[in-house]
Amino acid sequence: MVGGDNFELQTKQALENIKIALASENATFNDVIKLNIYMVDGCDPAIGFKAFMETVGKLEKPPLITVLEVAGLANPLCLIEIDAIAVVEEKED
Repeated sequence: MVGGDNFELQTKQALENIKIALASENATFNDVIKLNIYMVDGCDPAIGFKAFMETVGKLEKPPLITVLEVAGLANPLCLIEIDAIAVVEEKED
C-alpha cells in the first residue's frame, strides 16, 4: 500500500492514479465533472484538501465533490478511496 498509514500520501497516490486513467483517454482533471471521496473516520479533510491542491491544483471549473466519512474500506489498509466521472469528447480516428 503506497503511503502506509499516511492519509496525505494515500490521497496523493489516489489522485495520481486518477490522472493516469484520465491521460489514457486524453483527458485531465479539467474534464472531471464529479468526484466521490470516501475517507475513513478520523482522517482530516483539511489534509485531503491540501493533498488535492498540491497534486491537482486549482481548477478553472471544479467538479462537484461529495466527501463521505466511512467506518472502513474493503482493503483495511486504505484510508481513502476516490472515484471520478469525466466527460471526454470522442476521439477522431
